Amino acid sequence: MEAGGVWRLIAPTEPGPQRYNTGGEMALWVSRDQGRSWKKEKQMTTGSRFIHAFARAAVNAHPDFYAIWSDGHARQSSECHLYFCDRDGRVFRLPRRMNGERETPAELKAGR
Repeated sequence: MEAGGVWRLIAPTEPGPQRYNTGGEMALWVSRDQGRSWKKEKQMTTGSRFIHAFARAAVNAHPDFYAIWSDGHARQSSECHLYFCDRDGRVFRLPRRMNGERETPAELKAGR
C-alpha cells in the first residue's frame, strides 16, 4: 500500500512457458480504490524461457528496488536468475556470477 490509498501488485499473474504450474510472466497491477478494481499497468516480462515466481516486496522500499523474485523451470532442476524491479516496473536481472565487489545488473527490455 502506498500514500493516497494506492495498492501496487507485482506478481506472475500472466501465463508462462510451463502452464498449470506455479509462476508465469510478471505484471504490474494497480488499484486506486483499495482493491475493489485493478488495472494492469505494465506487462513486465514476456516470452520467458522459464517461469517467474516467488516475488517479494521490499519492506520500506526505495523506488529503485521495489520487488525481487527468481525464475526457473517449473518441472525440473534448472539454472535460475534473480530479478528485481523499480516502482514503475522496470526489470533488472542480477549477474549469475559476481566477479568483483560491484556488478551492474542487466535491464530487461520492456515486456521481456
